[in-house]
Amino acid sequence: MRRVLAILPYVPLPSDTGGTLRTLELVRALASRFSLDVFAVHRAGNDAEGFKRWLGELGIPASRLHLVDLPRVAPEETLNSTRAFLRGTPLTYVRFARQGVQDALRRVLAERGPFDIIHFDHLHMAQLLPVARQLNPSAHLVIDEHNVESQLLARMAPLSPPPMRPFLKWQFKRVERLERECVRQADTVLACSSVDAEQLRAMGAKRVQVVPNGVKLPDFEPRESKGDDLVFVGSMDWWPNEDAVLLLAREVWPLVSSDLSTSKLMVVGRSPPASVRALENERLVVTGSVPSVAPYLARALATAIPLRAGSGTRLKVLEAAAAGVPVVATRLAVEGLPVVEGQHVLLAESPEEFAIALRRLRKDPDLCSRLAQNARRMAESFAWDGIGAGLGELYLNAVSVSGEGEKRSGAEAN
Repeated sequence: MRRVLAILPYVPLPSDTGGTLRTLELVRALASRFSLDVFAVHRAGNDAEGFKRWLGELGIPASRLHLVDLPRVAPEETLNSTRAFLRGTPLTYVRFARQGVQDALRRVLAERGPFDIIHFDHLHMAQLLPVARQLNPSAHLVIDEHNVESQLLARMAPLSPPPMRPFLKWQFKRVERLERECVRQADTVLACSSVDAEQLRAMGAKRVQVVPNGVKLPDFEPRESKGDDLVFVGSMDWWPNEDAVLLLAREVWPLVSSDLSTSKLMVVGRSPPASVRALENERLVVTGSVPSVAPYLARALATAIPLRAGSGTRLKVLEAAAAGVPVVATRLAVEGLPVVEGQHVLLAESPEEFAIALRRLRKDPDLCSRLAQNARRMAESFAWDGIGAGLGELYLNAVSVSGEGEKRSGAEAN
C-alpha cells in the first residue's frame, strides 16, 4: 500500500470552518486508500483527543498521529522568527515554520519515512516543502491550496479599514512571493476550482489539479416546505465573513425587514466579534458556534451572501444548495461553482439588488422551488465521497507517473 504523510496547520476538530471541513474530508479520503500518517500543528482550542479517536475509527493508530504544539515562544524562537520575518516571511506565516516545527517534521520523516506522497495542507505548511524534499527526495510533493492566498489579500485590502490597508498591501507582496516559490517547487498543486487553477498556473505551478470543495449530502436533506428566516452562515473570525455580515445587517436588512415581517435575520457561525454581536436585537440573532447549520437552513426562506472578498469556493453555497435553500449572492460568492443566474441562484451586487431578489423570493414560491431543485441537483455532483475517490485516483496516478520517470532517469544514467 502506498504511504502518505499529510501535514496540517491545525487539528481539524472541531470542524466548524470551511477550511477544517475540507481538511477533515480529504484526510478521510486519504485514510481509506493509503497507509496514512498525519503531522499536525496543535493549537489552543483544537480537539486533539477527538481527532485521535476519529482517526482510530478510520483504522489509523495513535502512533501515526504526530502532533507538534505551538507553545509560548522561547527567546531563541523569537530570534529565529524575527530573522525569518526580516528575510521576507509573511507575518502570519512565521510561526508555522518555526525551528521547533521543522525539527519535529524532520524527526517524523527520519523515523517514519520514506513516504510516496507528502500532502501539505494550506500554503502555511508548504513553507516546509524544502525540508521534505531534502529528507524524502523521492516523494511526490503536493500542496492543497484552499485559497489563492495572495489573491485573497489583494481583494481584502481595498475593503479593509484605512489604517489596515498599508499592512495588507505589504503582507500581500510577501505572501505572493512565498506562494510563487512554493507552487513552483511542488510536484502537484490542488485547487478548489478551475478559476483558482488558472491563477496558480500563471504563478508557475507545474501541475495543477482541481479537487473541489464538497458537501455531506445526508446532512442536508431538501426541505418539504420553505421557511421564513434570512440566514448567513460562516465563521465570523474570518474577516470577509464579518464584512459580509455587517453589510447585510446595515444595508440590506433595513431595505427588506418590513417586507419580510415574519422573518428573522440569523447570523450563524463561530467566534462573532464585537462588531457582529452589537447587531443583535429581537429580529437579528447571532448564534455563535452551533453543532450543525442544517436546522437553521431548514427554517430559511433564503441565504444571502454579500461577500466582497475571498478565494477558493464557498462551502456555505454548497450547503445551502444541498438543503434546497434559495441563494442570493454576489458573483464572487459563487465564483468557481457551475451556477447559472436565475437557474441555481439569484445574483446581486448592491444592497438594492439584494433587496429586490429577496422580495422576489418572498412573492414567488415557484421561483423558490425551481432554484432549490436545480441547486440541489448541482450540489449532488459535489458529494465528498466522489471527491475523495477522485483524490485517491489522482494520487495513485501521480505516484505511478513519478515512478516511471525515476525508472527512465535511472536507465538513462546507466
